[in-house]
Amino acid sequence: MQVTANGLVIREKILSNDNRLLTILTDECGLVRAFVKSVKKLGGSLAAATDLFTYSSFVLFSNKEQYSVNSAESIQIFYHLRDDLEKTALASYMGQLAEELAPQGEQAEEYLRLFLNSLYLLEQNKRTVDFIKPLFELRMLTLAGYMPDLVGCQNCGEYYDADGFYFFPTAGRILCSDCAGEIPPQGSIPLTKAQLAAMRHIIYSESNRVFQFKMSAEGLQNLGRITEFYLLNQLGKTLSTLDFYHSLREMTLSLQPQLQSQQPLQEQPQPQQ
Repeated sequence: MQVTANGLVIREKILSNDNRLLTILTDECGLVRAFVKSVKKLGGSLAAATDLFTYSSFVLFSNKEQYSVNSAESIQIFYHLRDDLEKTALASYMGQLAEELAPQGEQAEEYLRLFLNSLYLLEQNKRTVDFIKPLFELRMLTLAGYMPDLVGCQNCGEYYDADGFYFFPTAGRILCSDCAGEIPPQGSIPLTKAQLAAMRHIIYSESNRVFQFKMSAEGLQNLGRITEFYLLNQLGKTLSTLDFYHSLREMTLSLQPQLQSQQPLQEQPQPQQ
């Protein structure tokens, strides 16, 4: 049986003789794992269309729950994403996370849209890795049914815009400072108003507005720690690609002060006489 679907290649495994096993996040069929045989012999266009982080129109052949790629035509190649190792590492982590959370055998249009928009904004330098990571984590969890309840205090119902809330990553709920008391509850994370507002925006916004919020660079890094802690609590395990991304990101952050100190001083313009 032939299946036609648009999809993004989120993982590839090299097999013998240039054969590959692709993991494709498709709009109509969710996650699909499909074999590609002798790509180089079949032509450069197919090789490009089945490359990692390429969005293509696929014609797949299905036989006993196994798929193979009959043909593919690229729609969007995120070529310049590979110019930045950090962005590539983040994209790989996003791919592994999609494998954990996206459905198989059913529509996954929202998952695919989130992934494509994230890659586009990264490639075009319209959003940073520190912006995309927490947004992708929390939105992907929301799509998969792990949306936290951030409407108000789980105890008294105090609305979210009150001062002082604590977030419980295990339960996915918040508690106001009045109900929490003077001693922070065990296993909770204190949230600033900006952090709670950003998390609420990510999970409750329409898909065409989810990327439209602002935080400082430091605020985004702190938000990323919170969403990651929540993600790992929900999954019950860590991901190898996340560890690799962190190793690169920590290296970059450690080098930033040194690089900034090496920037040449710019001459100040002299006033005209």
